[in-house]
Amino acid sequence: MNDMADDRCPRCGGAFACGMGGSQPCACTTLTLTPELLARLRSQYSGCLCLACLRELSAAQAAKEAP
Repeated sequence: MNDMADDRCPRCGGAFACGMGGSQPCACTTLTLTPELLARLRSQYSGCLCLACLRELSAAQAAKEAP
């Protein structure tokens, strides 16, 4: 979502390195987030979330949608 090397996650406050501006793909590109979740995150937060938060939110979304 941004190109800063060192960030703070707006959800948990933890430090992380966003890799979107680097030479390798950011670790967040390994996750599949639903369009609904992405829209909610964009409206709730500015900037990138850490990988741990993205994993947690993705798992919660998947559990909510499971039959």
